Amino acid sequence: METKDASLTPTVTITSNELKELKRVFGQLCYFAEKAPKKEKLKEIKFKLNELRRPGNGYSSNELPDDSDSVEKLEQDENRLESELASIESRSEQVIRPQDTGIAMKVLGKRLSKREVHDLMWEVDEKVDGVIDWDEFHLMFERNVKDTSGLEPSSFYHMVQFMIYDRDNNGKVSIDETMNMLYGRLGRAKMELAITKLFGGDDGSPIVEVGNQGGEIDFNRYLQVSKIEQMKLFEESEFGKNVLEKSRKGGVRSP
Repeated sequence: METKDASLTPTVTITSNELKELKRVFGQLCYFAEKAPKKEKLKEIKFKLNELRRPGNGYSSNELPDDSDSVEKLEQDENRLESELASIESRSEQVIRPQDTGIAMKVLGKRLSKREVHDLMWEVDEKVDGVIDWDEFHLMFERNVKDTSGLEPSSFYHMVQFMIYDRDNNGKVSIDETMNMLYGRLGRAKMELAITKLFGGDDGSPIVEVGNQGGEIDFNRYLQVSKIEQMKLFEESEFGKNVLEKSRKGGVRSP
């Protein structure tokens, strides 16, 4: 089978906590398009059941307010959905497909065309088989973590990194969530600088304390800052400086 890179062995060590969270996000993204609607429905059912079981709700223990459904029926649906999700998650081949990537980005607030999804998958799909397995996923993360040129394809990485931070899956990342991950990789000084860039103003103004855990940002804000920082990384690299110098002399354009 044709491959873009013969080696799928990561060359940089990441922290054990990062690896744990990376595996969590990989599992979350595998068959995401199938699992997401089932998880949403399961969440609704669990909420209804909790409300019905709550003491003093004024309803009988076996019926919904409009008598159109029963606790027993809800429990059956709950068990069915949990069984279906368990079946998906126990498949011998766990991979991320184009539809999983597209739906995941949509949930994060980014609607992509089929072409854009294809380009996103291409960044990671070393085996060129149309799906992303764990080895490819892991290698993608390692490559971006070690990147010092700002040239590593990173759109898929930014989605994954945001999902790593967003441990409660509410579509936002908080200062607390981000600090826990960045400290192990960057150390205190660089971590504080990164936090200020993400959660402060574009002009370097202080962090605005909002949300339940301090500052909170959505994926679009995270992506905006990440792309700016990646361009700075390129401009500060030796290769970037050479490209920019040639560009100023009319030789080539910077990326």
